[in-house]
Amino acid sequence: MRHFILGALALVLLAGCATPPPPAPGSAASKIVVMGKFKGIAVGAIRVARENGFLTAKVQLSNITSSNQTMYYRFAWLGADGFPVGDEETWKVLNLYANQATFLPAIANLPQASDFRLEVKTP
Repeated sequence: MRHFILGALALVLLAGCATPPPPAPGSAASKIVVMGKFKGIAVGAIRVARENGFLTAKVQLSNITSSNQTMYYRFAWLGADGFPVGDEETWKVLNLYANQATFLPAIANLPQASDFRLEVKTP
């Protein structure tokens, strides 16, 4: 009986330590990379299209707090092989007022871009 209780306790402890699975490739969650901490801002719908040969993206962001939030972001444009194309973008600042929602638009800097990654962080 004692071995059964110890075994059950070990299973409970291991289950509590399990990490969530990574997002599915191609899903909206796989497009967002948090660099450091990212609090008070929720990522919503993501729209991707090709316009005039360049990849474009629009990402919905919502401040889910009752205070103003500042975030930093940059887009990394990826080629068909999944590696970055072109130069790395600089970090940009976005201020979101309390409970504000907005769309963050972006256009790839090279026509070879076929995917993107949005890197985000808050101070």
